[in-house]
Amino acid sequence: MQRRAGRRRAALAAALVLPTLLLCAAATWVGSRYRLDAPERLSPAARAAAMAVARAVMAGHPAERPRHPELEAPLDGDGPVVISVWHQGDRKARVEGRGPRVADALDAAARALAALPALAKVSAADRAAARIQIDVVSARAPILADIGGLELFAMQAGRDGLGAVTAGPREHLLLPDELIRARLLVTQKPIPAIPDLRMGVDMKRAGARMAAADRIPLATWNDLGKTYFRFRTDSFVEPPGGVGAPLPLERGLPPGPALTAANLRAAAIAGGHYLVNHLAENGRYIYEVDLSSGRASDPKRPRPYSLPRHAGVTYFLAELYRHTGEKFLLEPIERAFGHFAELVEQGGCSGKTSSGARFACVHQREDQKAALGSTALAVVALCEYKRATRSGRFDPLTHQLAEWLLSMQRPDGSFAHFYDVARGQRDEVAQSLYFSGEAALALVRMHAVYGDPRYLAAAERALDWLVDWYDFFAGGFFYGEEHWTCIAAEAAWPALRKQRYSDFCLGYGEFLRRQQNQEDDFSPDQADLAGTFGYTPFLVPNNTPVGSRNEAMISTYLLAQHHGGAPEELRQQILLSMRFALRQQQSADSAFWVEPSAQGLGGVTASAIDPVVRIDYVQHVSSAMLRAAALLDGQPGQ
Repeated sequence: MQRRAGRRRAALAAALVLPTLLLCAAATWVGSRYRLDAPERLSPAARAAAMAVARAVMAGHPAERPRHPELEAPLDGDGPVVISVWHQGDRKARVEGRGPRVADALDAAARALAALPALAKVSAADRAAARIQIDVVSARAPILADIGGLELFAMQAGRDGLGAVTAGPREHLLLPDELIRARLLVTQKPIPAIPDLRMGVDMKRAGARMAAADRIPLATWNDLGKTYFRFRTDSFVEPPGGVGAPLPLERGLPPGPALTAANLRAAAIAGGHYLVNHLAENGRYIYEVDLSSGRASDPKRPRPYSLPRHAGVTYFLAELYRHTGEKFLLEPIERAFGHFAELVEQGGCSGKTSSGARFACVHQREDQKAALGSTALAVVALCEYKRATRSGRFDPLTHQLAEWLLSMQRPDGSFAHFYDVARGQRDEVAQSLYFSGEAALALVRMHAVYGDPRYLAAAERALDWLVDWYDFFAGGFFYGEEHWTCIAAEAAWPALRKQRYSDFCLGYGEFLRRQQNQEDDFSPDQADLAGTFGYTPFLVPNNTPVGSRNEAMISTYLLAQHHGGAPEELRQQILLSMRFALRQQQSADSAFWVEPSAQGLGGVTASAIDPVVRIDYVQHVSSAMLRAAALLDGQPGQ
């Protein structure tokens, strides 16, 4: 039986890994053969000289040709240079200028800006408050479209812009950041079995956007003969208030703050502000916001609403309050948990166990079955509330939810993951990622907060089962998403002191380190992806794993310390990811394009090329920042 189980696990690993390896091989071949090398970027002094020309026009002065030696460099295809004017998230102006040298193209763009009728309608105060972005188109290359399937790798997402040449000839351009804001990237799903794997460009929508920008009827555009190409830009933007040097942009983002404990803690608090600002009066979170448009989910809509994400986010707010004591958090925490308790009651999952103990579970009434992970996260969150506030307000609910978790555990330590509420029956077959690790953490926290030895015994059985699952010949070569397992293993210290928990998590950390992008991976112009977890420059990694995986790696580092020594390479792995995370969080420097109604400061988008913020993105990244700040301080705690 054990041998058959091992073969099934190995087959599962192959089924997941093989398609990814094929994509990696294709991406590597395309990247080496169709590489687009852009020239060196302008120096800070050259950027400042270029920006001064545009700012002078905004102040009402005549356009003048910029004077700096670097701006005399020749341009590939006469540029162009594009000047954009941003005010309160709106691109008030966008002009192009062409010429044989950067200075010539910039001079032409500045003259076009001065003559722009729309600019005359902007008040002097708004002109002064606006921020200017300059894009110098610095290199061009054709788009790979003649080999079936490889068009998915035609562009480096967020790096390349898209252009089209029509009769005349006439060029139509979408800048790299315009592709990002319009959500035209990573739109195709090459492997249906992996729905989160997205890549490629939506060429149809991109063409429609070019047509609209140049006032060409779509029917006319579709009939035009077109040759598409890709290009690189040297992009930079004014800092807020125009004080200081222009900020270079990478995938539309300026540099982040320095990696210090103070900056990480401030970023975690900023994440808390974002979440509080997106908590409605009724106690529900505004689940998702598109920063570029301001479109957001409706917290007044009864369903669908994610209860586990509600619990997870409120867990972070309680954690943040416990670590920082920030008073702005307390009332929102109470409001969010109060509404959560109402939702649990409305879910209708309650009763008595075979021993007569009262239980409850987190259940959404539109679903037939309740999920183990939803209740486990609720227990983790409510235990954190207890730790942070010392209040007994939700003690009865917490104990009832924990009783249900105990009733879902099997004698070998594993869990049933789903429960048919109407029938009162466990589903003994279906399994889901995360759930068992979340349940283990919930039981560990219950023991730490309430001291009942039943919870520690159940947590130990759960952790033993989770670690032993990998005891087969391929078990050291792949891992599932085990970050909750390692958080639970460290949280159980010193009650549980098993060396093999630490060994398992260190192995998981090494597995993740092999996936982590380093500064010298791919090419020098991909250095902004250092710290993320991914495989090719064509697959821009999501931001959430930088948070969730490093929450686990911080726990792993602490667990190794408890057992006598933590590897320095693991610490550097964590810090590399945190540098990336600081840059991804929306700040005053980066939010020049954000719609004000989105209240984007402190938010963390889905990725560097996706302008959507979801509450769980902020939760995981901000929690990792908070714990990493303590790590840098040398006072990690739990």
